[in-house]
Amino acid sequence: MLLLGALSVKTIFREGVLPGWDNPPHLVCSYLTAVYFLPQLTVLGWDPYNNFGWVFNQYYNPGAYLLVALIYHAALGFIDINMAYKVAFLITYLLPAVGAYLYVKASTRDPVAACLAALLCIVVMPQESEWLDAGLKQMYVIGMWPHRLGIGLALISLAAYWLALSARGWRWARLASLTALLVAATLLSHPMTGIGLSAVLLLLTVYAALRAIVIAEGKGLRAKLASSWRGVAWAAATLGVAAAGAGGLTAFWLIPLLKTNYAYHSLPTIKWVLGPGGFNTFLRSLGLLQGALFLMSVLTAASMSSRGSRLIPLTAASAAMIMWLVSAVSPYDGCMGLRLIYSSLLFLLASAFSAQPAPLLIGSAASLLLFMATGPASYRFQFLGWTVNMGQLMPFSSDYAYYKFAGLARYLVFAAAAIGFSTPLRRAYESLKEARGAAAQVGWAAIGLIAMLFAALYIIPHLQETDLYYPYAGELHFKLDTDFPMTESLRRIMEWVAANASDNTYVFYQDTLWKLGDWRRLPVSHYFYLSSMLTGKPQVGGGYGTRYITHPLANTETDYLLGQPISWLARHPERLYRVARELGITYFVLFDKTLVNTMRAKPDLFEELFVKPPFHVFRTTSFNPIVSIKGGVVEDVEIRPGEIIVKYSAPNDTVVYVRQVEYPGWHARVDGREVEVGRYYPNVPSFVLVPGDGTLTNYRIPFIKVEVPGGEHVLRLYYRLSTPGDAITLISAITLAASIVLSYLMQRVIRGAKLLRSGHEARGRRPSSGAALPG
Repeated sequence: MLLLGALSVKTIFREGVLPGWDNPPHLVCSYLTAVYFLPQLTVLGWDPYNNFGWVFNQYYNPGAYLLVALIYHAALGFIDINMAYKVAFLITYLLPAVGAYLYVKASTRDPVAACLAALLCIVVMPQESEWLDAGLKQMYVIGMWPHRLGIGLALISLAAYWLALSARGWRWARLASLTALLVAATLLSHPMTGIGLSAVLLLLTVYAALRAIVIAEGKGLRAKLASSWRGVAWAAATLGVAAAGAGGLTAFWLIPLLKTNYAYHSLPTIKWVLGPGGFNTFLRSLGLLQGALFLMSVLTAASMSSRGSRLIPLTAASAAMIMWLVSAVSPYDGCMGLRLIYSSLLFLLASAFSAQPAPLLIGSAASLLLFMATGPASYRFQFLGWTVNMGQLMPFSSDYAYYKFAGLARYLVFAAAAIGFSTPLRRAYESLKEARGAAAQVGWAAIGLIAMLFAALYIIPHLQETDLYYPYAGELHFKLDTDFPMTESLRRIMEWVAANASDNTYVFYQDTLWKLGDWRRLPVSHYFYLSSMLTGKPQVGGGYGTRYITHPLANTETDYLLGQPISWLARHPERLYRVARELGITYFVLFDKTLVNTMRAKPDLFEELFVKPPFHVFRTTSFNPIVSIKGGVVEDVEIRPGEIIVKYSAPNDTVVYVRQVEYPGWHARVDGREVEVGRYYPNVPSFVLVPGDGTLTNYRIPFIKVEVPGGEHVLRLYYRLSTPGDAITLISAITLAASIVLSYLMQRVIRGAKLLRSGHEARGRRPSSGAALPG
């Protein structure tokens, strides 16, 4: 299965950059993490080149960028950052298959189901959404591959946690510690998937406790509770170790996030709200066959009772599926959330009485994740006359990217579908063991044919969507930037910027994305974001949408630039000029014809310097620096990740202004003496338009100012955020590593002692040579 997946994307390893949507920004973030931040033993480093400066790893996918950085450094210089990025891309594509295999194998001990689950996670399906389903299309076209990385890690986490729930002693300590490590990695790779995983782990813990009670000896609930407390305690302890370990490992990231999120990263945008209709979107993403196999797996599992009557699991599972059916038929009746909660609890109850609980637990987990994915409209519902708001019980529920929770649910349902196909096949296999003659031969052939047809149903569409047959197939699916003729124009613009633009000013790029991108001449891509890596010059624009405080000014992909409609800026070029001066923007790279013509008509404000159709490079008639000084002279400025060095001279004490976001973690020294970092607010429009999310009022962003002494001095601004989370993470990492190593060594010692003891006992029972002689 892994070889099938690897060969399907082999064409990405040609010369060039993965171009789709967010891939260029992800490559830049990986580059900065690998080359600048990780060598300084930090992840939360300052990027001064984009978005007026930000700590991108504080909010977006630090786990994904760490993966690229680790691959880059592990290669010992034999590959460049672009190749490391492609290797990480491949690993991410294959990882859910590995995770699904391990989870199904651990929960069912069925290798056939595990292989089929891996296949379903590898293949590209015709109904797969580029935006929502965390498949290969989303990775390549949209570039949101950290979502899939989180799902792969989450599935492996579930496998480790399942084994930990049934383990005891040193093996339990090792598996619980490993789960904590995997949960932390999931949370860092994709926070929404990490939160969803946490909910599923809680669900598995409740199942383990219920299961311990159901199988406990004794008559009556009190007797069962008395005899099952150890099992319940082990389940609670497993969850405690996993939660505490994961929280400790991510404390270095989580504590600063909680400290800065509200003030710097809470714009009401990019929420991924599909509402209750997201439930039907999810069902369509499964496909008819996968949905039917999921239903089969649930009903089959419910009919396999482990204790007593089948009535309880069958009734509970059937009622849960009816809840799903009603939700699909009537998603907007205001009861979607209540039904999904009911179905999750009913599936959970059925699993506690089933001999094959895995599909039922998947149904419970999928219901819970879909409840979270359908968003605030599902969190509020009427229950027995009361209005219930479950969002109040869910931490930070107003900040979720809601539908992202459905990605993990989709891959869990694929695992259940694989079990649904494998179970009857396995029963047929077992029955054929006793058959003889022609009947047996026909049966074996039929089983093989069914398995091959099943695989073919998925592999044939997969061949049409990937480069498995390339170069024998005519069409190249995974094109790189070098395969698009217009990419050369963008490269020429960036080469000009690298040769001519100053380091102490911003270059403003109008994003090509869907304005020029068509996947024929130019990819739909934030390609200009690469400028910060290729030129080393600070830039504005070309970046993906964020909730960051500068998003209205820095996002240039739509008909709004600097938070204002392009048509309004074209009518008021003097306002554009003034805003550029406030923000430190000197160069503009534009292709909008209206704005280009306006700038050409205002030579007193803008000067055209370079043209590479359809792009035009303009310079403001005044130089607008990033770093300026009041009543003095800035002699030299060095801007690099995590540090800004300013050589200045001034006759008197004065103020240095730095047009970078004033963010917790900045420190300043003048000739080695520490001085205070202050803030000021540039004079930009207080009304800004956020594409797709309306208007923000009273908008302002904090920039840096530093009061400095007169004379000739060197001001050094450096970024380093230190919190108690750093120490907590270090202690947690040492503790968990020691637990894993110690449990492994102790298990080996105990096993060796048992073997030695059994050897001595065997020699003790062996008759002596003299006794063996005849008398």
